[in-house]
Amino acid sequence: MTRLLKLVTVIFAIISIASAQIVDTLNTPLGPVTQGANVMVSWTLSPGADATGKTGDLSATDSATKNVIPIDPAVPLAPLTYTWQVKVPPGTYVIGLNDGSGLKQSGEVVVKAPVGGSAIPTGPAPSPAPAPAPAPGTPKTPAGTTAGSPPSTTGAAGGAGGSTPSDGGSSSSNPSNISTPTPSSASLIFSGYEVVLSLLCVAIAMLQF
Repeated sequence: MTRLLKLVTVIFAIISIASAQIVDTLNTPLGPVTQGANVMVSWTLSPGADATGKTGDLSATDSATKNVIPIDPAVPLAPLTYTWQVKVPPGTYVIGLNDGSGLKQSGEVVVKAPVGGSAIPTGPAPSPAPAPAPAPGTPKTPAGTTAGSPPSTTGAAGGAGGSTPSDGGSSSSNPSNISTPTPSSASLIFSGYEVVLSLLCVAIAMLQF
């Protein structure tokens, strides 16, 4: 009796699952498909199933990593078709559609990057590259001057105008500007006395003769 009840329960469970099943087969999209393209995904309904107002969960499973990428969680099942805009990274995928009774899967679909173009980014945008540093040895133009006219320099000792250092008011490179010393009044007096004495000596010598 117990075995009979278990068998009846299993039979009713199978019937309920079969009655809840809407999608019978999920067709494999024609491929390979290009990343960024619009691809038509289609399916068939189970015999006697009514898909009016029913939705399914459409996803793509990476065949290599087994990662599931959601496509659309509320796909209307009555139209039997769905336009899939391919945004998954290049690789091999299996499309899946869950109508509530279980996951129906297609065959493998190959997704390729666009020919001659960049693939659609699937992660955060990369940060901008830093500005290149100036080449070693490149002189920097001082503020307030132009590259064509270097800043004017002024002699440290001579001052503005490029004059040479002075020493006592005369230039060391011009001998003609050197002033001769002027004899003092005392030296002139002694020189006069010497002349007078010399004349007196000469006069006395002449008188003796």
